[in-house]
Amino acid sequence: MGSKFLFRLKERFFKSYFIVQDSLLKIYRVVASLCNIVILICSLLFATLLIARLGFYHHQIVQDNVDVLIGKIFIVTYIAKYVHDIYMLVSRKILPRLIDILIFIVCTVVFLPNVHTFSADFAGNSFMSSFPPVATAMGLILVADFYKVAKVISSMKMSPPLLFAFSFIVMIFVGSGLLMLPNVHSGSITYFQALFTSASAICVSGLSVIDLTEILTFKGNVILLFLFQIGGLGVMAFTGLFAFAFTGTVSFKDRILLKDMFSSDTMGDIFSFIAKMLSITLLFESIGAVAIYLSISDSNIQNPIFFSIFHSVSAFCNCGISTLPDGFANPAVAGNNTLLMLIAILATFGGIGFPVLIALYSSIRNRTIKLLHISVDRRSIARLVGTDMSTHIAMIATLGILVVGTVSYYFLELGNTLAYDSESSRWVKSFFCCATARTAGFNVSDISCWSSATMALMIGIMWIGASPGSTGGGIKTTTFALALCSIVSFIRGNRYIEIGYHRIGFETISRVLVLVTMSLLIIFVAFILFSFFEPDKNPFTLFFDTVSMYSTTGLSLSGTASLSTPSQVLTMVMMFLGRVGPLTLLSGIFVSRKAKYAKYPYKNLTIN
Repeated sequence: MGSKFLFRLKERFFKSYFIVQDSLLKIYRVVASLCNIVILICSLLFATLLIARLGFYHHQIVQDNVDVLIGKIFIVTYIAKYVHDIYMLVSRKILPRLIDILIFIVCTVVFLPNVHTFSADFAGNSFMSSFPPVATAMGLILVADFYKVAKVISSMKMSPPLLFAFSFIVMIFVGSGLLMLPNVHSGSITYFQALFTSASAICVSGLSVIDLTEILTFKGNVILLFLFQIGGLGVMAFTGLFAFAFTGTVSFKDRILLKDMFSSDTMGDIFSFIAKMLSITLLFESIGAVAIYLSISDSNIQNPIFFSIFHSVSAFCNCGISTLPDGFANPAVAGNNTLLMLIAILATFGGIGFPVLIALYSSIRNRTIKLLHISVDRRSIARLVGTDMSTHIAMIATLGILVVGTVSYYFLELGNTLAYDSESSRWVKSFFCCATARTAGFNVSDISCWSSATMALMIGIMWIGASPGSTGGGIKTTTFALALCSIVSFIRGNRYIEIGYHRIGFETISRVLVLVTMSLLIIFVAFILFSFFEPDKNPFTLFFDTVSMYSTTGLSLSGTASLSTPSQVLTMVMMFLGRVGPLTLLSGIFVSRKAKYAKYPYKNLTIN
């Protein structure tokens, strides 16, 4: 009798427990939904006030009232965030948990002095109640919730290539809106000019229809800096990394997208790859900024710190935008061979591709480990040394283009633009022009003074472009190298392309053929349209500019600002196609969802 009573009592207890648990779970879901709605509303309000605070001119009293309102929005957001998210600080994986705890600590430090924000006598005199820390804490909360945006993006019924292209379009329009803010430009600017500038920055092209050095203010240059930083690395890279950092996982669709975007062989370590990519980017840009700052210590340049950061990021992202009126032909930096070499080296490393940089890092790291006689797993060393064939092809092709291009430029321009330079300056400028013409587009002299042979050489270098998985454009060095190997193999009568001890797959050769053909076809069609829109322009200069647009180089002989409106619209289309890649865009639109199981007999056609 007693055992039955205890059994029924235990049964009722667990039944009541699970009922209460289900009820609490429903209440939690309702509260979580309400908190998410509050966070969304507060985020929109904060973004609006932040744009109004930084993008418009205000009286000090209005600015103080905006700061107080932002403080109140932060308090509401903080409460809504951690009412239902506090348990995640201990329930998530290690990395997201550490990041969440760090953000929670920082936000709490700012939150506590601002609790009295709602009191009537609030004056906001303490530093923690001022705009910078409050805006920073609010920004951290939005970054911590950015993974929700990634979930929304993943749920969109778009193919990964189309989603990749769509992300660039969104950022182009966001950037154009930011560049229209009154506090960002010092003169009159139309929306079309802002849209073109944003597209040029996002597509890391560097072409412009306005004088950026005269029109944009310091805040405008900062916005431009963030635009080509995001455009160089890719919008989806930041989205995917935020999603992984704050949740510890990501959708299979995002893994496929990022794998194709960065030319990775596997999806398992794609986020380790992205983390290394961002770390290497930050490392190179930081070292580059310090080196540039030291190289201009004797130059008469205003705000040298921002100048160094801006040009380091612009060079590594292969953007080619400069804050100097005449670029590196400006008298303030003319003849500074150290600065030119630094810019050329940054552009080269940015264009060589992140797979190559990561392989080089792993190789240097493991050679150092071997020298220090540290015991490690040899199999892990073999995996990290960078034995991937595409890495070696990209390195050899890049080195070959730089050597051939530098020597060729030197001898072609020896009696022209290099005639009055010293011997060291001649070689530095030759290397600079060859390295930046691959997709960066910085100029060290008036390119209209180049000889026709030099322009033809630069057309070829621009068309080849950078390496896969890099910040640059063009058909890519590996594509060009495999095309040459295919020609040599066919002439020698070989049915297959063999490099080293490997045979190149038919799918890779087909992709090379498609990329080369599509690039030539797009350039040819665009050249015809430009010739129709600009009948008074020199056809050769139009062809040069067309290749430059497609390869996102940014060099222009005809002058982008002098083009007609239809030509400028076509320029934006060409920059977008060059950055996203026509194969990526068209495969996302026209890819077939139906698998074909039937196989037809082979048929050889007479083509010669």
